Amino acid sequence: MEHKSIGSTMHWGARLRFARRIASVKPLYLTIALIVIVGVAMTLGNDNFLSLYNLGTIVSFGAILLIAALGQMFPILIGGIDLSVGGTISLVSVMFTMLVPRIGYGAYPVCLVTGLVLGYINGLMLTRVKIPSFIATLGTGGIVTSLAYLLSPRPVSAAPSDYGYLDVVNGTVWGVNNVVILGFIVFALLFAFLRFTRTGRNIYFVGSNIKMAWMSGTHIVATRNVAFVVSGVCAALVGIVISCVRFGGDPVVGTSYVLNSVAAVVVGGTALTGGMGGVFNVLFGTLFLSMLDNGMNVIGVDQYFQQAIYGAMIIFGVAVTFDRSKTSVIK
Repeated sequence: MEHKSIGSTMHWGARLRFARRIASVKPLYLTIALIVIVGVAMTLGNDNFLSLYNLGTIVSFGAILLIAALGQMFPILIGGIDLSVGGTISLVSVMFTMLVPRIGYGAYPVCLVTGLVLGYINGLMLTRVKIPSFIATLGTGGIVTSLAYLLSPRPVSAAPSDYGYLDVVNGTVWGVNNVVILGFIVFALLFAFLRFTRTGRNIYFVGSNIKMAWMSGTHIVATRNVAFVVSGVCAALVGIVISCVRFGGDPVVGTSYVLNSVAAVVVGGTALTGGMGGVFNVLFGTLFLSMLDNGMNVIGVDQYFQQAIYGAMIIFGVAVTFDRSKTSVIK
């Protein structure tokens, strides 16, 4: 009887993984279609859109958003959300710029550990204090943003003598920008983590059906904590990259990444209800938003109207990917 129960659970898990892959195909194809449409429309609006220089700009700045969105994907896969990424990015950007003159390359691990701790605190707020992730991360995001202001109420610039420490991010390898290489490395690592580790598979399991995951022996608390830790580390990495690219930190630089990271995740086909999506969905969602953002600037769309377009993209992504079977009442 026990062997039959275990076999049934494993069979259910296999069917769940197959259904998840099939379900994620449709929104992914829609995103690819949107990329083509935007590419054609922006090219008609300005011939320079497809120039090598502009494509390089899209890829370079898209790599930064990709890292933030890949981190955001983890809380969303378990059915939560991380609204503190903007505050973490801002805090780390200021911290990194201020630490480099004092400890040099040591600023990199210190800032990454800061993101890890902040992510773990978010996880504890959800798993131990039992506060919904939306409220918990909204609160911690506000606290962290205040800390960034306390460190420096205005943008802080890196000294020219410290530029050498920033070449880890600003340099190139065989003509390829290190930011792009870094984005690829993060993408590959998180793909392998989700695909080949038990914790990665459990993240999908918990997001798909938390009760079934608990009944099958999955460590729910640890899995959810890991999801927020990954988000925190990725946000910290984005803060470091932005500081290097801009040669300075800013206590508000991460604000736009809250909306943009969520948009990149959901437009690519990762459902806000959890359990469906993945790194490739985020990759194409990020590419679409990067093309859209760059194209709107190239053809001269008003900056304030651009946020309305981003909001429309989030609505579209949720409409396509939202699993209504998991929610009997839409609130």
